[in-house]
Amino acid sequence: MYRPYVPDGKAKRHNRMDYLNLRLRSLRSQLMITAGHRNEELNLKYRTIVRELWVYGKLFLIHLFLNLALVNRLLYYNGESITNLMMYNHTNSIGLSHVLFLHQLYPFIEQTLINGFSSNDPHLVTHWNHVNSTKLLGVVRMRLLRDTGEQYGLKDPEYTEKQYTDGWSLPHIREPYTDKYWSIFLPWLPMTQIGGFWERCFLSVRQYGYYSSYPELKGYVTTLRKKRDDSLKVLTYLHKNNWIDDRTAAVFLDFTLYNVDANMFSVCSIRCENLPFGIIRSSLNVNSVSLTETVETLPWVGMICLLIYVLIWLELGITVIVPLWFEPKLLKRFWVKIDLLILALSITVVTLMVLREGIVSKLLAVLEVASTHDFIDFRIPARLTEFTVMLMGFLVCLVTLRLWKVMQFASIFQIFTMTLALAWKALFSTACVICIFMMAFGIATVSINGNNNEHFRSLLHGMATVMCFSFGFTSHVEPKELFHGGIFMGLLIYGIMAFTVSILLTNVFVSILNNYFTAAKAIRDRNRTEQITFWEFLRVEYADIIRVTREAFGCEKKYRRKKRTVAENIQRKLDLQAAAVASVRTKRGRSYRIPSKGRTGNVTDDQEEEYERKAQAQQKARIARTYTIAAILQTQMEIAERKLFGDKEGNLRSGSEDEDDAGQEQNLPRQYV
Repeated sequence: MYRPYVPDGKAKRHNRMDYLNLRLRSLRSQLMITAGHRNEELNLKYRTIVRELWVYGKLFLIHLFLNLALVNRLLYYNGESITNLMMYNHTNSIGLSHVLFLHQLYPFIEQTLINGFSSNDPHLVTHWNHVNSTKLLGVVRMRLLRDTGEQYGLKDPEYTEKQYTDGWSLPHIREPYTDKYWSIFLPWLPMTQIGGFWERCFLSVRQYGYYSSYPELKGYVTTLRKKRDDSLKVLTYLHKNNWIDDRTAAVFLDFTLYNVDANMFSVCSIRCENLPFGIIRSSLNVNSVSLTETVETLPWVGMICLLIYVLIWLELGITVIVPLWFEPKLLKRFWVKIDLLILALSITVVTLMVLREGIVSKLLAVLEVASTHDFIDFRIPARLTEFTVMLMGFLVCLVTLRLWKVMQFASIFQIFTMTLALAWKALFSTACVICIFMMAFGIATVSINGNNNEHFRSLLHGMATVMCFSFGFTSHVEPKELFHGGIFMGLLIYGIMAFTVSILLTNVFVSILNNYFTAAKAIRDRNRTEQITFWEFLRVEYADIIRVTREAFGCEKKYRRKKRTVAENIQRKLDLQAAAVASVRTKRGRSYRIPSKGRTGNVTDDQEEEYERKAQAQQKARIARTYTIAAILQTQMEIAERKLFGDKEGNLRSGSEDEDDAGQEQNLPRQYV
């Protein structure tokens, strides 16, 4: 048995006024909707654009905020200050820029690294003598690479990995006390411990110096001590036994500083290369990073940003994966692959951040129980941070590329995309010609001026200098630097750089791009169809939101008479519109009824037919709009009439009505259109 129908006694009973108000809202919406808004295929396309713009716009903004607003700008100044304090002489330290010979390394290590960071009391918390808030974590590690002396030709130099004893003499006899006094024999034994997975990933690289490239997991290693006297004993022992001699290829000094006030780590690496010219070339690399920022220590602003990022990332995952679940064929599309790559990079970045926090926690735990000669290697989390920042940069590039695809509703983006699609072959060929010419010219400049100028000391430096000069960056290249091959050769080189590279080839590339841009614009204008724009779609689709926003901020348009009647204002606006239309037609050559003076061309039949078609469409739109406005005015008049002369429910009653009409609950609706 079914339950009998029982009408709801609390249901609202609509009357004539409710119908009129609904009718008025419907007519106002109909006034905004034109024939172009009834193209369902176009509406579906615009709805997809709105959804993608909402998702990828938020993703782009959150990445932009995380990369720019939350970046610690003190990292640069911290690294710059440490570099300046290390490179130049001060009252109680020797600058690295003044170390020119191998025998000067020992005074530099003693004055700058030992006296600057350590004291004789191991229980006293010492600081850097230049900066009170900066201290040394662990000890300084010294690593030496030693030539085999068997390098011939253009091959990379080979570094010895033999076991030695004091003074680099070969151990013909194995001493039984080698393991007991390992700190004495350690500087003469090669590195054998390659390390774990992270060491092989982030440290098994080569450092490219001024003269050669140097591996990071090879050489002979020793460490200083926390106490000043112990470090001086180690340094005296190394100096007495000639640990640094003429066969030394390079010496690396690695240590980590921590700034308590700024809460940042500075991973420092000093490289001293022994050049064949009798001097050494030194360089300092300071990598300032913040390693103690975890989820537990984030401020409330960072926590909110992290939560927003997680929510946006989940929304992106749902937007990408759900359609692929039902339609796997979508995976063949290029932009779907870009979406999956964005998701993969996001997961990779988050994973690397979590791994970095784990590595830093382990290193800090080791630091708490470290002995006086343990070297705490913070290079792995520092390089992991650099790699994460690089991936974040690639992620922002991919999100920007995806946002470019979403912005294709704008005509300028469509023209530029069409230009690239049409001109990529010609631009690629022109770029190849320019690269070949610049490579040949770079080889010529390096051959002539390479031995006398730093900007042309290698092929890459020469090509980079020529490219910078061609794009207008001429501040670092002076004309006298090109005259090492003679006056006439210098004039020829400077003329080729100033005219051929800077003016001719660059202008050819830009001219080709400009021609294809003009062609793409002509194709766009020829194939243009009469349809609503994206902004017109938004104005109708989100009319209520726009209206509420205008009312909230007081931006609602109000009628201003300007000392004229309504009829005068309407006539004035119609006259201005007619004048604007006539001006546009004259500029575009479509005023065939009143041809302009000096115009020799005639309007074709196709143009006349197109003009008539557009005029008829506009006339139909005006007629439909006029009928709609008339219906709106009539509805408003009836609403006003019922509010003024009707009862509380808006019903009109006259004195001649019978009692039989009292049972009628509402009037029949009127037809307006």
